[in-house]
Amino acid sequence: MGMNSRNSIPIVDLFAGPGGLGEGFSSLPRDPFRIVVSAEMDKHAHATLRLRAFYRILRRMGGDMLRPYYDLCNLGTLLPDDLAIQSAWAEASSEALQLTLGNADDNALLDAIIRKNGLGETMPWVLIGGPPCQAYSLVGRSRNRGKTDYRPEEDHRHFLYREYLRIIQKYRPAVFVMENVKGILSSKVGGEHIFHSILNDLSDPDRATGKASCQLGYRIHSLSNDVVFERGAMLG
Repeated sequence: MGMNSRNSIPIVDLFAGPGGLGEGFSSLPRDPFRIVVSAEMDKHAHATLRLRAFYRILRRMGGDMLRPYYDLCNLGTLLPDDLAIQSAWAEASSEALQLTLGNADDNALLDAIIRKNGLGETMPWVLIGGPPCQAYSLVGRSRNRGKTDYRPEEDHRHFLYREYLRIIQKYRPAVFVMENVKGILSSKVGGEHIFHSILNDLSDPDRATGKASCQLGYRIHSLSNDVVFERGAMLG
């Protein structure tokens, strides 16, 4: 038997795409984590995100409840007119949201959901996600070089990580996991490596958002080597 929702560690998934990172957390045995909300702007990725939320909800219900999910995926059949199934779909639709982070109304909706779930520094929870990588990726940068009027400083995608940072500063997750592409290490904006700015901002979210640094910062650990970044100091 899996953990119940009261014992599971809540997860917020931003820039979720179709939900690959969330799948890793939610596929662990005994349900140690539970996605409470995921946000994605692309309608096709969001459709997959909602479908996988539906799968997880039905799986937790047990028994033969997953059949409607497989029928929907394999046969394209409509959901049965069953109260439990319809309720599960409604719950999935409330969990997986099509939001454009940076939009004031969508940000307000996300904040309301986070507060409704009681997330904050007094409660252990995890923030995950991958801010858009098209501006950083090697392929994306190659395409941008072919545009005579392209200016990295004017590409808002370079700075969408600040929407992720806003949540960190405001609600203080115990842990956050941010993924991105290989090209981010060499990407520059205004002659400066954007990755250095991201590390500095994530390690001290109060300073980065113009707030008084009255709380502890974060230690940033690489998942591919032993490097640690902490308040401007790179440690081996």
